[in-house]
Amino acid sequence: MTKEIIILLILLIVAVLLYSSSWIGITATSMLILAVLYVTGIVDASDLFANFINSSTLLVIFMFVISGALLQSGASALIGRFMLWKVSSEKQLAMRFLLISMILSAFFSNMATAVVVVTFAVGITQTHPQYRLPKLSMFISAGSILGGMLTIIGVSGNVMVRSVLEEAGVGTIGFWDFGKIGLPLCIAGYIYMYFAGYRLAPSEAAGYSQNIPNSEETNYNRRKCIFSIVVFALVVVGMMLENVIGIPIQITAFLGCLVLIVSGVVSEKEAFSYINWPTTIMFASLLTLGNAVSASGAATLISENFLQLFPEGTNTTLILTAFFVIIAILTQFMSNGATSAVFYPIGLSMAQMINVNPTAVLMMVCVAAASSFATPMATPLNAYLMSVSGCKFSDYMKVGLPLLVVTTVICVLLCPIIWRL
Repeated sequence: MTKEIIILLILLIVAVLLYSSSWIGITATSMLILAVLYVTGIVDASDLFANFINSSTLLVIFMFVISGALLQSGASALIGRFMLWKVSSEKQLAMRFLLISMILSAFFSNMATAVVVVTFAVGITQTHPQYRLPKLSMFISAGSILGGMLTIIGVSGNVMVRSVLEEAGVGTIGFWDFGKIGLPLCIAGYIYMYFAGYRLAPSEAAGYSQNIPNSEETNYNRRKCIFSIVVFALVVVGMMLENVIGIPIQITAFLGCLVLIVSGVVSEKEAFSYINWPTTIMFASLLTLGNAVSASGAATLISENFLQLFPEGTNTTLILTAFFVIIAILTQFMSNGATSAVFYPIGLSMAQMINVNPTAVLMMVCVAAASSFATPMATPLNAYLMSVSGCKFSDYMKVGLPLLVVTTVICVLLCPIIWRL
């Protein structure tokens, strides 16, 4: 184990503790992470702030402005009223958000799904204080992640499975094949969130949620309201058709912001006030930390020695279960895309070594890498929802860890059956 890996593991532990306790504040913690990465030489100056202008961070910034416009004009509250149709309890509303998030994230980016759906949740909680945003946001998070496992386009790592299989000449996988494991996972996740997730989800914010307009300050301007809804709808459609029109989702969001500002629906001053800069710093620093963990070779070092832990003749299901758990743990602290990229070739090699179906193993790797439920740094959408709702680091662990166990059991039991070992 290298000095770099040891430092990163210590930094991960410290980051988890500081974000959980908010002892020195979220911004100070984020800046401390960046300072340590630079001082120790793990990340150089040219890469230290690269994630402040990457596609995910820019998407977060632009969606802050768009959601702020929806809230300020009263459009979000208007849409929220339709979401509340025949809703009699907060739990029922939370389950509705879970289902909507699952469906949307099956067909376009789970990050885009989260930023779109949480806008409605914010609008509802602004006008109906009996509904709590931290609790609703945990359902949006779970739904956005689980729904991404339904189709090959749900998560970027899904497409990589087919590429790895085809390049190795051991088969391929179709658009809906992911639904064979994704649908059972969504059903199991839905049941878990109904019976346990709602009780475990936070009821109060930690105190650093997005600076959004208060419902009492919202100006219900009919023209601005309708215009904001039209722009928002076009942005959503553009995100859904990203691969068709060839425009990245962050550019679509940028164009939406531009239209809102030029049209006068949002002033420049208002646009900047809607952006939560402490959130942006936290978001970017977590991405930088995750990239550093991936580049350090920590995951590769662990996996290279993995099979040596098992004596010859060990049951393959036990080996695959342990392999799944290792990936699922690592993906909580590094980008799920990076986790997939690291473990797909390792999973393929391991499948050949223990003589099992490579498709089954790679599908398990795919699900494990995508199961980023338990920390905000596991996936950008968690970091975004944490900033908007004010959830704590520990809230993700409280709701996410049991869900991770459910996912592990379902995947380990079904993958070897669906894709025969």
